[in-house]
Parts: sequence; C-alpha cells; structure tokens
Amino acid sequence: MLVLGSGCAKIRATLDKASTAAPSQSSSAAAAPAPAPAPSAAAPVSVPDGYARVRVAGVTRLPHGGDAVLLVEEGRKRAVPIFIGGTEALSIQLRLKKQPFTRPLTHDLLDSSIKKLGGRVESVRVDKIESNVFYGTLVLVNGSGHIELDARPSDAIAIAIGNGVPIHVSRKVIDHAGLDMDGEDIDDLPAPQGERPPPISL
Repeated sequence: MLVLGSGCAKIRATLDKASTAAPSQSSSAAAAPAPAPAPSAAAPVSVPDGYARVRVAGVTRLPHGGDAVLLVEEGRKRAVPIFIGGTEALSIQLRLKKQPFTRPLTHDLLDSSIKKLGGRVESVRVDKIESNVFYGTLVLVNGSGHIELDARPSDAIAIAIGNGVPIHVSRKVIDHAGLDMDGEDIDDLPAPQGERPPPISL
C-alpha cells in the first residue's frame, strides 16, 4: 500500500471521478446474505500517545486504475490516502454501506473467528511508513488481555468498520503522508458518479 501522491487538488479530482457505490450482488445466489457484524460493546478507547483518531471518508477508484481509501483526521484538517487492493476496496465499501455480501468475505470470516474464539476487536492503528509502505496493527481483547497483530492497514480498516471500533493513525504518518485540506470539509466535495464494477470472482 503506497502513498497517493500529494496535493488536495488531486484528491478532489479523484473523488469527482471516483465510485463509492457498492457493487451489485448476484440475484442468482442461493444463500441468504451473511449478517453484518455487530459493533463491539466496550468502554471508549483512548487515543494512544502520538496518534490521532481518523474516520474513513470513503474508497475512490483512481483515474489510472486501482483504489485508494481516504482517512480523514478528526477536526478535518488533513487526510491520508492509501492505495489498497480490489478485494479490500470491495469489503470496505460494503461495510461502509452496511451491505453484507451474499457469502462471507475474508474480513467477515475473521470477524466470526475472533468472536467464536472469545475475543473482540478493540481498535486498529496505522503505525508507520517504511519504503513507502504503510504498516498497521489490529488490537484484540480476550480473557487474558490485549493481543496486537501485525496487519495491512487495508485489512485493519475493513475490520474496524465492521466492528465499529476506532482507527488511530500515527501523527508521524499524518505529517509524512497527510494532505492539507485547506479548511475544506471533504463532505462538501462533489459526490462521485457511477458504479464500481463487480469482482470477477470471490
């Protein structure tokens, strides 16, 4: 996952052309839709030192191909775009829309596994960038305490959305890869048009 260039104008142009609509589901699927994971019931999670809480503004299809997820800092000052794979883009889009796929996707399977094993997701982090690649952490809680798992940020973001838990990004990452939104509210940018094509296979 790589940093998406720089400059607010590029993000605006990308969002103008992007698709955030979830793909259509096959009407021929025999199985009922898998239920969306319920948000974790837990005490509020404090923001770790050196981190900022962010929200997922959406997934955008880039003009030259590929997808990026946009993380917006609380206070809406800066945004961090991250390139992601097509499968992760699909999962994030569906989870943002609370629209389950006809069969469990990989992140749905992980949600179920964590729950069945007696754990829950507490939060996720984007910790650092090395060689232009983002590194993340999935923070779990079970009977014995906290467990931290190394994770791609795209996977961690999908898990966070599905479980309704906070996403924290290192301020060093924001300083390095964040784009100054120049005081603009990203929700006021033009709505993207069109639909993202459905995956060939899952």
